[in-house]
Amino acid sequence: MKNIVASCIRIDDQGYGVILDQNRPYRIPNLLPGEVAKISIYSSGFGEVSELVSSSPLRIKPKCRYFVACGGCQLQHMDYQEQLSFKGQRIKNLLKQHGFPQEVYYEPIGMKDPDHYRNKAQMVITEKNRKVMAGFYKEQTHTVVNIDTCLIQNEAANQMIMTARKIMQEQRIPPYDEDKKIGLIRHFLIRTSRLTQTALMVIVTSSEVFPGRNNFVKAIRQAHPEIETIIQNVNPRQTSIVLGDFERVLYGKGHIMDELLGLKFKISSKTFYQINHRQTENLYKKALEFAKPKPSDTVLDLYAGIGTIGLIFASRVKEVIGIDNNRQSVKNAIENARLNQVRHAKFYCAEAKDYLEALVSEKKRVDIVVVDPPRDGLDPNTIQSILALKPTKIVYISCNPETLFRDLVMIKAEGYDIQHCQPVDMFPQTYHVETIAMLSLKTA
Repeated sequence: MKNIVASCIRIDDQGYGVILDQNRPYRIPNLLPGEVAKISIYSSGFGEVSELVSSSPLRIKPKCRYFVACGGCQLQHMDYQEQLSFKGQRIKNLLKQHGFPQEVYYEPIGMKDPDHYRNKAQMVITEKNRKVMAGFYKEQTHTVVNIDTCLIQNEAANQMIMTARKIMQEQRIPPYDEDKKIGLIRHFLIRTSRLTQTALMVIVTSSEVFPGRNNFVKAIRQAHPEIETIIQNVNPRQTSIVLGDFERVLYGKGHIMDELLGLKFKISSKTFYQINHRQTENLYKKALEFAKPKPSDTVLDLYAGIGTIGLIFASRVKEVIGIDNNRQSVKNAIENARLNQVRHAKFYCAEAKDYLEALVSEKKRVDIVVVDPPRDGLDPNTIQSILALKPTKIVYISCNPETLFRDLVMIKAEGYDIQHCQPVDMFPQTYHVETIAMLSLKTA
């Protein structure tokens, strides 16, 4: 470790302030461009502010008292409008870097109230001095920061986890100790419904054996009757992945219901569902606006999840085909189609690349392809299979701007023009940004 005084020269794409020491860059959280600070720097290339000497006019006081210690949010010290500008500039830079016209860019869609937006809350459970704690791993470490309430998680979910900690303490249910590999409860995960104001609770345990589970379920339900279903998920592996393969329902039906743009959706513990309800509706409205689907269109929805995008398109098109490799998600998607009385949307469990190859061999006509892949983006074979279908339009939704633009370059090279590029702030207070891009096939 070395202590220096330095000035922040810029902020990088992940929200770190960047300083130079002997021409070597160091990444510093909680530091804005132009600020001067006393900083401890480390051989890893990171550092931390020990004292702010001069502050930026863009700095605000973070609302969350855990901001510096936690590291889960990177931008709480930045005015919200500046957060939007930061995210928008990131997209504009990538457009320019990859040779796309700036005219396709739209300013980010922000939130009126950018707090407590996450409908999925999860915390790691641990113990210190015989006291049950819940929180998040401190950045760059495996140390848990004990947190009573998270600024970006649903407030009701925060309260449920607080109550669960109290019940564990009272009933002497041991948290899991990663070092000693003893104890039971590893995580709590809560999913909340904006429609019904109900919740799904997942208790992640290290073992299938859960002594006193009936007493725990009774106590948490008595304190929070809005918890409509409780699931035990068993994860015995030494891994950073939260959920294991095996689970059982301890109470309720194993799912909750929510609503997006007038359609109802069944949500289970492992299924993908966008974490920001209000912004998801804005995102999907933009997808419809950009794609301009026609009644004669066939829509292919890749990485369909529980069918949200495909079913929202369904009322405007002739046919929807949804593909996902998560069996539970596909099961939910099929149930959601029935629930909303949509008969012309079909969902299949398959790898995107494999199903696309089958569609190409069948010479299936597809007018619009919608993709919402994981952060890694699309692999080249999947892109080539999409292009072989020659859809008129491709709507690409991404939570990772770098892989998005990597893939857009490949799509553009095969005869497509980007028409629209819209950032949507799904993740206020963090550096993450969702982006929707729409490309159209060039006409001869």
